[in-house]
Formats: sequence, C-alpha cells, structure tokens
Amino acid sequence: MGLGVLVLGAGGFLFLGHGSSSSTAPAHVIKPLHPARKHTARAKAPLAPPKLQPAAKRSKAPKRRPAVTNGVPTPLASALARHAVVVLALVTPKSKVDQLTLAEAKAGASAANAGFVTINVSSNAQVAALSALVGSSADPQNRLLDAPAVLVFQKPQSLYVRLNGYADADTIEQAAVNAAPLSASR
Repeated sequence: MGLGVLVLGAGGFLFLGHGSSSSTAPAHVIKPLHPARKHTARAKAPLAPPKLQPAAKRSKAPKRRPAVTNGVPTPLASALARHAVVVLALVTPKSKVDQLTLAEAKAGASAANAGFVTINVSSNAQVAALSALVGSSADPQNRLLDAPAVLVFQKPQSLYVRLNGYADADTIEQAAVNAAPLSASR
C-alpha cells in the first residue's frame, strides 16, 4: 500500500507539473488601465494671457446702501422723500406676533396712502439711528425698542405717534390719516 500511494502521488505531481509546463503563453493579456505615453522633448507654446472684457461690459457688484443717511435710517429717509407720512414697522422677523403686526402696518399704510418701511431690530445701526431720532425714554409706555412697534412719521422726519406692541390695520390707518397735513387730507 505504501508503494501504491507513492506511485499515485508521483503520478499526480507529474500530471500537475506536465499540464502547467505545456502552455508557454498566457491565455489572455492584461492591459494596463493607463497606458504609458512616451514624452518627447517638444517645446510647448507659451500660454496667452486671458482676454479681459472692456470696462463697460464687466458686471459691477451692486452698491450697498448705507444703513443710516444723515442720522436717519436709510429706508425711512427714502420713504420720507417720497411721502408726507410714513408708517414704520419695527419688528423681529422670526416672531409670529411681529409678523402679524407687520402685515397690519402694511395694510394700514396702504389704506391711508402713506409710505411704508420695515426695520429689523437686528440692524443695530438703523435701530441706534432711530433711537437717536425719536429719543429714548425711561417711561415704560414710551420705550422705543420694544418689538413689535409701529411708528408714524411726518415729513421732514418728526415722529407723530408711536404704537408699542400689536396694532391692527384700522388703528394704524387712522394714525396715518391723522398725521397727514391738512392740504393732503382734503
């Protein structure tokens, strides 16, 4: 039995060895993913500088308006240049009550044919200018920087009335109508 296993083992090795030595070329050729390129010593043409557009065709960045013009918040100054009476809503954008007041102020100003502007309480420069324009008071009923607040201004830039907290469109409309000069209301 020992001799049979030895002969069988030797035959298997011969068979395996014979099969692998009989094929001299591989069955398929593996191609590289990125074939190597031969670089020649060609002189590259220098890159031309990019062509610039004429000054008239270049787009300019929009000019930012200053937050304050002559001590008055710019939106208020612009509205007072066009209207005798302006309704200003001082609001915090993410507050639901402030958004309700903003909608009411806009509707009231529109019904009274008055100008309308909004000032966000997070605009420090505009709020500081508004505070200086109106004057802050220690009296709780006259605090300016409570949001929401609706302020009605007359031309040139004087405060007619301040409504702290929520105010409806009818109240704001009546305040704007009352603030209008006599010649404009008749």
